[in-house]
Amino acid sequence: MVGRAWVSVLPIATLTGCAPRSRSKLLLPNVNIPLECATSIRLVDCDLSFNPPHCRTATVTYRKGCEQLAVVVK
Repeated sequence: MVGRAWVSVLPIATLTGCAPRSRSKLLLPNVNIPLECATSIRLVDCDLSFNPPHCRTATVTYRKGCEQLAVVVK
């Protein structure tokens, strides 16, 4: 009885969007920004006990046209 109930709940959950969706991992490129092109670097939530500090995120503002795609071989 419980098995039949589960079998009927699964399609309903899938059709209504309640089921977890598989997420494909996007392949985003790596980019190098030469230091002479950077106009601002903002480090967020940093642990200053490390040198250089370990930060949760970083935001870089730079002059357009300076970015270079970095080729990563795995």
